[in-house]
Amino acid sequence: MEALVREAARGAVPQDARPPVRAEALTVMPALPRRAVTYPATTLVGPVEAQASRTPDAPALVLAGGGTVSYGELNASANRLARVLAARGARPGAVVGLAGACGPAELLTALLAVVKSGAAYLPLDPADAPRRRERLLAENTPVCVLGEGVPGALTGLETAGELPTDPPRALTPQHLLCVGYGPGGRPTAVRVTHAEADRRVRELQAEHPLGPGDRVLQLGLPFWEFFWPLRTGAAVVLADPQREGEVGALVRELGVTAVRVAPTALLGG
Repeated sequence: MEALVREAARGAVPQDARPPVRAEALTVMPALPRRAVTYPATTLVGPVEAQASRTPDAPALVLAGGGTVSYGELNASANRLARVLAARGARPGAVVGLAGACGPAELLTALLAVVKSGAAYLPLDPADAPRRRERLLAENTPVCVLGEGVPGALTGLETAGELPTDPPRALTPQHLLCVGYGPGGRPTAVRVTHAEADRRVRELQAEHPLGPGDRVLQLGLPFWEFFWPLRTGAAVVLADPQREGEVGALVRELGVTAVRVAPTALLGG
């Protein structure tokens, strides 16, 4: 994997002009060495909001065309949408479905907005069989579904009149962050709390530190891992998985310094 990413990056930008690309191939939740560290529990989203307050003008998202979205812009957009979701019942203890979106930037904004509202998110695959999707919705009773490709999903919600500030919420580290399901059959739900995801992110940061100046490309990983770069001042590079060959171009052209990828993404499965 290291050789693959370095080959993709070769020649576009002088190697002495930016840090070398780092690559970590991993499963969805790989085991890390147990560290003799006790982290104070916090929510996963609080540090992202704190980072946006510290560095509002720094790039948070780097888009495929080379454009950027700043921390301040991303945070404000997600805040407006979070307030709309709250009016629909999104709060700690509730669930919001998250389906496909027009593009990676919209999906990440929606993800951040759901978590800011205090609700847990339920990933929904538009390619799922209708019976499976209906069972997931019946088990979790989301207050609404955001995105495209799922019957009843909401798109283009009007947020212009909403406040851009961080919304109030009675969210604790023990509240649910997400509900995930494995593929096929009748999979069992995996429920992850903010405290669990926060500990995982801190362990990742201790093993592979990210910071301002890093541009992180992430493929095939659980949604909550996108919060890791965003709470360290790094930028997330967004790839469109539907565009063949885009990953190599992004590494070459956009100054990617770190790649986080699940083995299934490398194998195309």
